[in-house]
Amino acid sequence: MSMIVPFLPLYLQDLGVTDPEAVKVWSGFLFSAPFMVSAFLQPFWGVMGDRYGRKPMVVRAMLALALANFLMGFAKTAPQLLILRFFQGSLSGFVAPSLALVTSTTPENRTGQALGTLQSSLVTGMIIGPLIGGLLAHFIGYRGLFFGTGFLCTVGGIVAIAFVHEDFVKKEGQKRPGIFHNIRFVFQTPHLRLMFLLLVLVQVSIQLVGPFLSLYVEYLKFPHDYVALMSGFVFGITGVTNAATAPSWGRRGDKVGHWKVLRYCLLGLMLLYLPQAFVTDAYQLLALRAGLGIFLGGLLPTVQTIVQRSTEQENRGGIFGIFQSALLIGMMIGPLLGGFLSASLGLRTIFLVTTGVIFLAVLWERKTSPA
Repeated sequence: MSMIVPFLPLYLQDLGVTDPEAVKVWSGFLFSAPFMVSAFLQPFWGVMGDRYGRKPMVVRAMLALALANFLMGFAKTAPQLLILRFFQGSLSGFVAPSLALVTSTTPENRTGQALGTLQSSLVTGMIIGPLIGGLLAHFIGYRGLFFGTGFLCTVGGIVAIAFVHEDFVKKEGQKRPGIFHNIRFVFQTPHLRLMFLLLVLVQVSIQLVGPFLSLYVEYLKFPHDYVALMSGFVFGITGVTNAATAPSWGRRGDKVGHWKVLRYCLLGLMLLYLPQAFVTDAYQLLALRAGLGIFLGGLLPTVQTIVQRSTEQENRGGIFGIFQSALLIGMMIGPLLGGFLSASLGLRTIFLVTTGVIFLAVLWERKTSPA
């Protein structure tokens, strides 16, 4: 999926959107569109996984993403692409059943490490995707990225069918918790409520910046012929350091406590976002994005471990679905806000606003966490 994301603003130009300010606003809408739908459906897909098995939900999501991306490769206009991005969001729902599947087979005292390793596997795709995407965009253009993504999603679905094993037995007559039961449980449990709102804040801050990195590289006067290639590296380097450090953060959390790790990661994010607003060339941005990935690597698996240790196995998929919705709500708000801020106040502004949002998250965590 990350073969495409860094290059959506540049693909828009191929579709006829040439006004620089319009590109920024359209980029925000295109990036947010899948999450506008998916954010509301994640708890549903999580409950379906609890009731009928997590593996079928993984396979369904992969094949649906393949179809959506193949169709996006044929888009002729920006509105067509936007509609297909909405279509993609209506059928997705991969992460929540994957998390439930992994945690159901992991010893309690190694959950942090297991989720950190899963985070590495997800982020490895984030590393490879922009790098390959940058190379492909440089040589064959942006449209081919959608066909490549559709092909890889198809392969992922086949791999899941062939190699993923799940010991799931549907218990007849047993009523499993539904969506509204899970939502009440999350918002009536203080530390889970904190985790949900914290995820929204952090994800907003991340997505304020992400969709506009390629435009920022261009703004920093990088040679035009290599903007796509450098954008891939800037986007991908965060994933490299994220994947390399996520299991270590998980192991540290298992030893010293996941609340402490959460605090370290939030502080690190704040300190590394601020100077990105003041860089003068793309190589400085590249170095700061590398450092940022280290702390991002510890954040999500830490939150997931706290959630896992607060839920029962029978409704874990549904609970993870709610927290996946928190991420998607942030993904929906962030690019929209980033698009309007960058269009009205300039690209550097989004890094300052991002730092402010993370600062609020730091204050909130210190005030309300039990650790």
